[in-house]
Amino acid sequence: MRIISKLFFISNFVVLKITRKQIWKKVRQKICNISQATIDWDNLTDRFIEPIIWIVDRFADSLGRIFVTLVWLLILFVVGVAYWIGLPFYWNISEGCTIALVIFGHWILLNVVFHYWLALMTPPGHPPGQEDIPEVKSRCKKCQSVKPERTHHCSICRTCILRMDHHCPWLNNCVGHFNHRYFFLFMAYVVLGMIFLFIFGAPVIIHELSIFDASEPIGYPVFNNGSHLIPVQLEEVIPARPRSLRRGVAVTITILCAGILAALGALVGWHARLISRGETSIENLTNKDNREAERLEGRVFVNPHDYGFHENWRIFLGLSEGRTWWCVFFPSVHPPRGDGISWCFKNDLTHISYR
Repeated sequence: MRIISKLFFISNFVVLKITRKQIWKKVRQKICNISQATIDWDNLTDRFIEPIIWIVDRFADSLGRIFVTLVWLLILFVVGVAYWIGLPFYWNISEGCTIALVIFGHWILLNVVFHYWLALMTPPGHPPGQEDIPEVKSRCKKCQSVKPERTHHCSICRTCILRMDHHCPWLNNCVGHFNHRYFFLFMAYVVLGMIFLFIFGAPVIIHELSIFDASEPIGYPVFNNGSHLIPVQLEEVIPARPRSLRRGVAVTITILCAGILAALGALVGWHARLISRGETSIENLTNKDNREAERLEGRVFVNPHDYGFHENWRIFLGLSEGRTWWCVFFPSVHPPRGDGISWCFKNDLTHISYR
């Protein structure tokens, strides 16, 4: 039996070795054929991206609903921890300071919930019918709808979006002309809220990490040897105390808020830079190519939608028809400037010299 088993093992090893040599030989032949032939990189890229697009198209809607639910749960978790741990801590220190912090914190919370809800529920804007556009310059190749300037097709929503910025899974919606302001202000107020929590939550976290559990003995343990009381090391009597629930939650909320602040802080800075230049995320990529092409030809690229830093922000925030900057600090449902189809604001401009 041993001889038969050894022969069986040797035969399997030889077959496996031959099979591996044959496979490696075929792989080398394929590599040589590819290196000698002209590579169609567009075809290869399409073949690589096709599975990713298939996954996104099939599951983007379900994933978006999960992400939206996570956002609401995170808001409830952060607010709940603030009430559970932070509010009693400051109330014991100063009632007046606590009331002021509660008012300021709820102002941030109101803006966060308001702008997220409207960014979630407001349609980003879709192109109207051909009869509503006097001059049709182009049509979408995918959905065949009229395609005004700055309009792009979203493969996830399967429709064209006016002044599309990007598709946001955390909204399960596109960010376009009519909800871009809500999306940006939601992120800005979340960042402000995280800074607020770090400034006034630091004493709370330090306090939670420094206090002892109520179940721990006060003083130190001793051993009576018959005539003297001898101190005993605490570790020899009881094991190290487990972290309490409050302490674990405090550490968790600190790590969570730090990650949110880092991610959204960078995103807010990026979008603020684009808004200052009169661009969307998609236009930033196309304008970058146009700038490089103009530079190679010895010319300077001029963004036709850049009206200067100050006026770009006024257009983005919809500060027209007598609206002031107070609309930014309090919830407001006013629409953005323009209809998302025509982008000529020269008649409204008062700060063109900022270019």
